[in-house]
Amino acid sequence: MARRKNKITGRFVPLRHQLIESDAFKSLSSTAKIAYLYFMHDIKNDYESEVILTLGQAKKYGVCRSPSTFNKAKRELVQNGFLDPVDGGGLNAPAIFKKSERWRLFGSGHYKPMKYKPGHGSKYFRTAMRDERMRAKILTARHRST
Repeated sequence: MARRKNKITGRFVPLRHQLIESDAFKSLSSTAKIAYLYFMHDIKNDYESEVILTLGQAKKYGVCRSPSTFNKAKRELVQNGFLDPVDGGGLNAPAIFKKSERWRLFGSGHYKPMKYKPGHGSKYFRTAMRDERMRAKILTARHRST
């Protein structure tokens, strides 16, 4: 009898053994672990390093239901070295992150934790509209030209 070869069809999210056995991964909450999978799901090819997961997507995939839980998960992923913040997002613009390998140094003397600052929510709208940079960002996110 001939052996059958198992072929992987379709896209998949690879997780290395080293990653899932690391202290950085083990110390994540269940929500943050699931969120990480969906952040990595956003990568379309090997050359992409920026990832996005919106609250709407997180709700759709069953990652979490509340904005505070979602922000906590993103904060954990940044603090443990899995993601690096690029843009905090907010006001109809998604938060953008870069995948990171800092988790490899987690728990060692060489590890440098990063802080995650969430973007501006709707309650900061007036303040954000006074700042020219934030105003331009809001208007671009809300009124994209096609």
